[in-house]
Amino acid sequence: MLVALRARDEAFDRPAFLRDEARFHLLGQLSGFPDALRIKSSDGVLLYAQTPGRNGWLWVDPCAPEEVRLARIRELAERLDDGGLPGVIGDPGPARAFAGACAAIRRIAWTERLTLVPYECRALRRAASAEGELRRARSADRYTAARFLAGFSRDAYGERVAAFTQLPAADRLIASGELYFWTAGGECVAMASIAHRSARHGRISAVYTRPDARRRGYGSAITAELTLRLLGEGLTPMLYADAANPGSNRMYRRLGYEPLDPIVEIEFHREWSA
Repeated sequence: MLVALRARDEAFDRPAFLRDEARFHLLGQLSGFPDALRIKSSDGVLLYAQTPGRNGWLWVDPCAPEEVRLARIRELAERLDDGGLPGVIGDPGPARAFAGACAAIRRIAWTERLTLVPYECRALRRAASAEGELRRARSADRYTAARFLAGFSRDAYGERVAAFTQLPAADRLIASGELYFWTAGGECVAMASIAHRSARHGRISAVYTRPDARRRGYGSAITAELTLRLLGEGLTPMLYADAANPGSNRMYRRLGYEPLDPIVEIEFHREWSA
């Protein structure tokens, strides 16, 4: 039986999920969004959250019997509306099983778009050493933030978007007080944000270095500083990296981030021909 998943639901404190909490940090954040579709199975085996028009995040208890896991996955696939689900993110096995169930029900095809490597850091191994300093983004930085966000979208997701379309996101991040720049020579050369804090973790996101300022340690420096900030708050820093980006993965490992089991992003993309 599927029921509503609440913000700070007791399901997030169960031992089965706590073992995966860092890997599924974004699912926990989505559960607090009022416009998100939030679902769990009454036995806590399955948790699902999705904001409108975005990929859903799916967690399935790996310790549950296989027939129970598959039954919950099929139930979720049958429950969701035909439209409004571009894809799903989760452990490879459950994500593929869910995609297969959706494909059979809705006559759609799916492909694995990318593999994400979740990382967490218990202790910083290398402090910031690049020229420059960290500063919080200000309202006057909105155009720079929008350009950097457009660049991040291109680098991280392969999506080319105009910078002006990122102005609303830039304004929200600046207003949150959690968007930061690394400045050198009076210029913003790198960006990163603290996207969300939970009771035990803090997630770093949107790590981006201006193309003409790369290979100078700025991305590593801003990540290190935000990592230290979260560690100082008693939180375990975590982040996601594209497995296909060797440079980012090397940087995070050098800083002391430890890789966790990967998760996959699956895209639903076309109807089958009759």
